[in-house]
Amino acid sequence: MLWRTTLGFEIRTVGANPSAARYAGINVGRNIVMTMMLSGAMAGFAGGVQVVGLHPYNFTTGFNVGYGFDSIAVTMLGGLHPFGVVLASFLFGIMDAGGRFMQLRTRAPIDIITIVQGLLLMFVAAKQIITSLYRIRARAEEGPVSFGRLWAGERGAAD
Repeated sequence: MLWRTTLGFEIRTVGANPSAARYAGINVGRNIVMTMMLSGAMAGFAGGVQVVGLHPYNFTTGFNVGYGFDSIAVTMLGGLHPFGVVLASFLFGIMDAGGRFMQLRTRAPIDIITIVQGLLLMFVAAKQIITSLYRIRARAEEGPVSFGRLWAGERGAAD
């Protein structure tokens, strides 16, 4: 939906730059509300599957422990791309199930898995952390390129 529909294009445009989207004639407020409604509906369906499928008609005390924090970490590890998020969620699920099995078999603390997940996220976010701490500016990939050269199919003098 995000890459093949007009609605998906509008959502991505508003997410990337609301001012440019407003200038292009996209209703920014409507798209933000619609995106929040879609994400809330998907979260509601996921919670419904959790309640009805895994624990039929019961709400247990350990039902939703840490899902919100894990979802932020999975999204960050997936690089904000749906396919990457699916792969990262499988990784976190495997580490969670493997951690419980490891705790059962070897009596090792399950906190080791939490530490590994934290280290993994730290290494993924290392570039953003270092650039924000030391205020390093990103380099420009190319010098200035005139629009006429791009229109004619030529790159700049660097190529």
